[in-house]
Amino acid sequence: MLRSYALLESGRSTASPFQRHHLPSIMRILMLSVGETAPGERVHELAAELARACHDVDLIAPEQPSPDADLSRFRIARVAEYPPFVPARDRLAWAIQFSAGMLERATRLATASTFDVIHAHGWETAWAAAATKSVFEIPMVSTLRDCEHGRAAGELDETGRLVAQAEWWLTYESRQTIVPDDGVRAQIETVFELPSAKQVVIGDGPGAVARTLETYERVLADEAEMRRRGEDRPPLRVILGRSPIARA
Repeated sequence: MLRSYALLESGRSTASPFQRHHLPSIMRILMLSVGETAPGERVHELAAELARACHDVDLIAPEQPSPDADLSRFRIARVAEYPPFVPARDRLAWAIQFSAGMLERATRLATASTFDVIHAHGWETAWAAAATKSVFEIPMVSTLRDCEHGRAAGELDETGRLVAQAEWWLTYESRQTIVPDDGVRAQIETVFELPSAKQVVIGDGPGAVARTLETYERVLADEAEMRRRGEDRPPLRVILGRSPIARA
């Protein structure tokens, strides 16, 4: 069992009722995404709805031609690509390259303000999100809409295998991973050996924002309980051999 799988493997939160009743009423959320961040798109709408629910959201995303809507409590930090400029068709190199700009902006934001939770959308954000999580000790939630094994029907080329490793790493670093349906949940559980208790199925539509908030609250409650017990990190559990993805 991997280290980050330890907290919720039973399927129940470890937090006491006392800890659950002492969560922040207004959360500070740092989101990272390389897509779906224009008005009307999925990540943008989630962030906007969280802001309308009186939570503070900073979203780090790529530059885009059109201006962003001005919304109270919701700020978008648009990041330019660092040189050398990598074609988007070279998706792995592009994601790693773009991570430099995302990490710089995340570091500035997290230095100037205190965030309660990081929400990383997609494998492309794994590097910047995991680094920010580790440096500033902020619990992390991730979202995977699907996985490389599913997109490629299990026939992975060299780039696909590396992308799958990035997906696995993102789930490893996350306290909870949000997936859209039971099909993706089962696939990730099989391919990444990720316990179902470390996944949350949240589909689109009514209730998605409320369930996302519940996920944040559960993660923060567990973080508070862990600190109350004097644990800086989840228990370390050692496995021998390669990661599940290394065998792909």
